[in-house]
Amino acid sequence: MKIIGLTRIRNEAGIIQETLDHMATFCDEVYVYDDFSTDNTVEICENHPVVKGIITANHWDTDRKRAEWQNRKSVLEMAQKYASPFDWFVYMDADERIDFDFSMLKAMPLQVVGIKMKLFDFYITPEDVNLHYSERKYCGQEYRNILMAFRNLKTLDYSSPDQREIHLRSSGQVLNIGYVKHYGKGISVEQWEDTCNYYANHFPKYAKKWKARKGKAIHTTSSFGSKLILWEQRISKGVLLTPEIEKHNIYEDITNEPLA
Repeated sequence: MKIIGLTRIRNEAGIIQETLDHMATFCDEVYVYDDFSTDNTVEICENHPVVKGIITANHWDTDRKRAEWQNRKSVLEMAQKYASPFDWFVYMDADERIDFDFSMLKAMPLQVVGIKMKLFDFYITPEDVNLHYSERKYCGQEYRNILMAFRNLKTLDYSSPDQREIHLRSSGQVLNIGYVKHYGKGISVEQWEDTCNYYANHFPKYAKKWKARKGKAIHTTSSFGSKLILWEQRISKGVLLTPEIEKHNIYEDITNEPLA
């Protein structure tokens, strides 16, 4: 049984070496979809020993909702050519770090076909704004349950607009264990601004929300108004991000006072 890593990236030269080093701690091999990078991201991937295959796009698809699922479908299909029915895939983005004992996968009964993990957002705070992103201490209390690992099923499917999580199309069991540190909001102030511009310009669904976030990379609360917590507090203080919580937008609240 192998654990095969999948990732889809674009212009991640600043962090992709660390991402691949992280994946190499639990993946036997990694397959990459590069979404038309204009920096040296591909070169870094080509030189990393854990990377066994790279798809490089020859253009940047402006239909981002389509690209989200098509890119992931392409890299999955590449990896499946070298996978057995008993292998596991792990899909993660470049700005994520997984906290999970992957040796558990080898002992999973065959009826377990997927692993969901609790994903927490890390934030830049006034006290760590000048530190490397990996030294961020604080994350939001809110977490999303994300399907991160899944067996090599014949029914695996990417086909929905803006799709990140695989469709299993299976009646097998999905466990909810493990955690993910998401640094998408915590890499750097510059990266925050780039992210705001990306979503504002290319995703009408999220444009208003991300325009309101420009210039607000440094946080004293989470994006949803809760007090920030330490990673060690995630089990006792973590709360599922519900649609009701998600409606709260601190970026339009000039007081930015934390909620209870």
